[in-house]
Amino acid sequence: MSPAASQPRRRGPRSDAQRNDQHILETAARILAEDPRATIQRIADEAGVVRVTVYRRFRNREALRRAIFDTAAAETHRAITDAVDRDLDPVAALRALIVEMAAIIQRYPVLSVSTDWQPAPGDTHRPVPPPPARRMHQAVFALVERGQKEGLLRDDLPPELLPQAITGTLHIVTRFARSLRADPDSIGGHVAELLLNGFTAPAAIRQ
Repeated sequence: MSPAASQPRRRGPRSDAQRNDQHILETAARILAEDPRATIQRIADEAGVVRVTVYRRFRNREALRRAIFDTAAAETHRAITDAVDRDLDPVAALRALIVEMAAIIQRYPVLSVSTDWQPAPGDTHRPVPPPPARRMHQAVFALVERGQKEGLLRDDLPPELLPQAITGTLHIVTRFARSLRADPDSIGGHVAELLLNGFTAPAAIRQ
């Protein structure tokens, strides 16, 4: 047997380690939504791990927070890619995306109380969004432009408006879902209906 053959194969991250990281991120997202100054020790305690386990993966609270944003943005971008791969029309793709984004924000509650995921255009005082977030907004913008060109979405409104409306509405609605008496599983569908079809009953629309 050659020396190379006798060497153990390199493997990617173990699935249990990935699940552990995901559990830490989801726990941190919940705790930081309740208390932005929560310590790593509290997050570790809530996640049922020792503090060094968290520090081994995330050097401080800000790195942990950024990892939540990156993970959520990457998950959203995968949802966009899935909608495109399914060859859905722009409106159907946006509807599916809004539903998935609602689930993601509920999985990472800190997103609903944070305002720096997508800085305002030209705002030099806020951090530049991470690459996954930029890709996510670019992909949504492309869907909106495509829908306008195909006559499926109104072209008298700026295409930049809908991506921002989606993000902002989902953040507000998911944050106050309990006071709105909204079913968590239905939030995404309700927001999609509101943003894509409006709040006016069809019979009430003036001809």
